[in-house]
Amino acid sequence: MPCTVTDRIGYRSSAGAHTAQANLSVIAVPSSTAQTYDYTGTWRPNAANNPLIVGSPALNHGQIATTNANGEFTLVLPYVTETHPLSPEAQWTILFPDGQMVKGVVPAAAGPLTVDDLIETYGWAWVNAVYVAPVTPGTLTRGIANFTGAGSTVSIVFAPAFVSAAYVINIASSIDTNTSQPMEVSYNNKSTSGFDLVAKDAAYV
Repeated sequence: MPCTVTDRIGYRSSAGAHTAQANLSVIAVPSSTAQTYDYTGTWRPNAANNPLIVGSPALNHGQIATTNANGEFTLVLPYVTETHPLSPEAQWTILFPDGQMVKGVVPAAAGPLTVDDLIETYGWAWVNAVYVAPVTPGTLTRGIANFTGAGSTVSIVFAPAFVSAAYVINIASSIDTNTSQPMEVSYNNKSTSGFDLVAKDAAYV
């Protein structure tokens, strides 16, 4: 039985009220594409790209929800016990329109759970953003990507997408504490929706 996550997106008004925002995208991404899921007793791979998610290959194995007039969205995620391999435990990341993310192991609880429930009760945590939104064509936009391991990929997603992919990418890295040299990072999958940053397959800190 999958876990249902339902919450609302909005901003805090000057009067202290929650003001909902409609037609915003919330994306849930699995920690790995090399996983199978239990569909009522039958295990299936998640091998096809989700056509509703346009942009980076690092995101399109996930699922997407759009907020309604009340700012509400719903995501249905598989329990960790419904995901193979069982070890290490599979994690999911929920990406919000402003670039923030929350990440953790999907609990064996039907819900509906809120994001606060995931954080306060089930050990989820806010993590570094993988994309910056919004970005505006014709202006300089800066952001920081944090890598979790050698050869890993960080997706930079434009919201909204650009009309053209003829933009310029400038990459600078921090110093590796092992080598005292800059990390080697390149980009891939450049499109109107964004691009991926890829770390060289070598040990670094």
